[in-house]
Amino acid sequence: MTTSESVIACAKSWLGTPYLHQAAAKDIGCDCLGLILGVGRELGVALPRTVPAYSANWRDPHSGGELERMADRYLIRQAPGKAHPGDILLFRMRRDLPAKHCAILIAPTQMIHAQEGVGTIQLTFDTPWQRRLVARYNFPN
Repeated sequence: MTTSESVIACAKSWLGTPYLHQAAAKDIGCDCLGLILGVGRELGVALPRTVPAYSANWRDPHSGGELERMADRYLIRQAPGKAHPGDILLFRMRRDLPAKHCAILIAPTQMIHAQEGVGTIQLTFDTPWQRRLVARYNFPN
């Protein structure tokens, strides 16, 4: 199995996990960052066990930038261009805000993310999401 296939299979195993802010426990609860941390840890990637407190409100103009800084520290940033299955995607929900949401691309037009009030789900990586894409990463091998 390739690295991207392993990432995709692992991410799919998190489907149905309830949303829980600042959690990273499969079948118990996670948020978008918890999904990335949990998948990475299952794949044997050295990721932090704890992260600084962060706001669940993506509209909060007083916080931000932490997600992208953490991604730059622990993941491998990919060159700008087309996203590929297995990529970790960072999103900015508005142009004037920092990246505060993340997901895992599992097919050219499908991604998995954790959404408040819904849980960990698969959804379409459509034009609105593509416009919000700030950066994409891979787990280190």
